[in-house]
Amino acid sequence: MKQVVLNRRVSLSQVAFGGTKRNDPADHAAQFEIMDRYYALGGNTFDSARVYGDGQSDRGLGQWLKSRQIDRSSVRLVAKGSHPLRTSMYVSRLSPQQIREDLEDALRDMGTDYADVYILHRDDPRLPVEPIMEALNELVVSGKTLAVGASNWTAGRISRANRFALENGLEPFSVSQMHHSLALTTPMQIRDITQTSMNETEAGFYRLTGIPVMAFGAMARGYFHAKLNMRPLKEGPARVYDEIPENGLRAWRLKKLCEQTGWSPAAVLGAYVRDCGLRGIPLCGFSSAAQLEDTLAMEDIHLTRAQVRYLETGAAD
Repeated sequence: MKQVVLNRRVSLSQVAFGGTKRNDPADHAAQFEIMDRYYALGGNTFDSARVYGDGQSDRGLGQWLKSRQIDRSSVRLVAKGSHPLRTSMYVSRLSPQQIREDLEDALRDMGTDYADVYILHRDDPRLPVEPIMEALNELVVSGKTLAVGASNWTAGRISRANRFALENGLEPFSVSQMHHSLALTTPMQIRDITQTSMNETEAGFYRLTGIPVMAFGAMARGYFHAKLNMRPLKEGPARVYDEIPENGLRAWRLKKLCEQTGWSPAAVLGAYVRDCGLRGIPLCGFSSAAQLEDTLAMEDIHLTRAQVRYLETGAAD
């Protein structure tokens, strides 16, 4: 599988495997089989977070690594910490101690000495970036992580943080995670203003800097699948996309492009994240090996600029 370079120490698979958010060890057997298939097909990037299942995702990943006797150097582990407590989403957890302890807890549960990437799961724009970047740099210097990143940070905050880091010889953010897919949405739309969604301002920053974007929600959480198969949208994330009329038009154009090319919708959605002008990495969870392989078919296709423009605007050359 092709790789996306973050820095001189770390590169990630073109498609990243997202950790389960369920706090249910019974799911592990089925999930492990899908992870086996992803790994066998050349995938090496596994994303997890302390908040997923209250650490269950980290523990499950550690159990998979141990049970399969995976060579640690053959995988890239992406850990996320400093998510606010569920009971108080607007009380940040970005003190140097909280940043450090969340990573140490993740490493313990994964059964490893270091993360390839450590990502701060949420931001607090009220806080200065300087102590945050200094705390992250200490983790890099100590060898506990090889790279650092931001999840749900705006372009402005990342720019400010990286400017401080580079001016002071510290490790900058080399990857970002945010809500990004063919489907349009906003933090207000998804009822979570602590998230960040791709828009023209954000996209301009990533085009300019070349910082890779790990795109969660790349498959639009089942929205396009339901639309293309004329199934009712379930309550929850998928229905949110339907509140933006343009997404219905994008679903129709996706269907037409798939009919013309013979490509699967999942492969096109993954390819869109990669080919829309950003260094995009679809971050996906999979419920079956078949779903995984359907998405990984994106490796065999490439969307032209004209096809991207058609999906986004309906314009045809």
